[in-house]
Amino acid sequence: YKEVEFGVYLKSKEENDEVLLPKRYAKGLKIGDIVDVFVYSDSEDRYIATTDKPFATLGEFGIFEVVDTSEFGAFVEWGLPKHLFVPLSTQKRKLKKGDKVIGIIKYDTKTDRLFLDAKIGRNLIPAENFKENQEVEILVLAKTPLGYKVIVNDNFEGMIFDNEIFETLKIGDRKKGYVKKNREDGKLDISLNPIGQTRDIAYHKVLEKLKES
Repeated sequence: YKEVEFGVYLKSKEENDEVLLPKRYAKGLKIGDIVDVFVYSDSEDRYIATTDKPFATLGEFGIFEVVDTSEFGAFVEWGLPKHLFVPLSTQKRKLKKGDKVIGIIKYDTKTDRLFLDAKIGRNLIPAENFKENQEVEILVLAKTPLGYKVIVNDNFEGMIFDNEIFETLKIGDRKKGYVKKNREDGKLDISLNPIGQTRDIAYHKVLEKLKES
């Protein structure tokens, strides 16, 4: 849209808003080029565009590492130069440097900033109208005695039971999953493989164990 000494100004396709893309991200761009960017406020509260991709964006869950703390909260690495703030009021427990935390990125209208909310339960809603074998995106949330608790499509709570798991899972893994059941309590039973394929995998795993014994 417009070149300046320290970068280029971009204009959105839908609106007349303009935002600066700093020089280090603008190499090779020409006036009229279309570029996908992420817009956030920098340390001086100016809107800045970047071609870097954060680990998660508004309305998405992710796993993040705490890089600093203050009396008001904590800061996590999320793939951009300016770290993401986690207010004390949104922490389940007081975070320390080096901690890993799962949370959802939200927007504060008062400060006009994005922040991380680590109180997960209040950001999940009851699941409805999912079909058996429907493909979904999952984020592995926690290990339980029954299996792994997961977040489904950044909105719903689900569970993968131990007898459905035939690979190594880690907290924070993002994977595709498949709905086994939409339960009456609004939670989802999830499989890592399509339903019929899961049965085949289970059969072959049992067969391998029998051969080894």
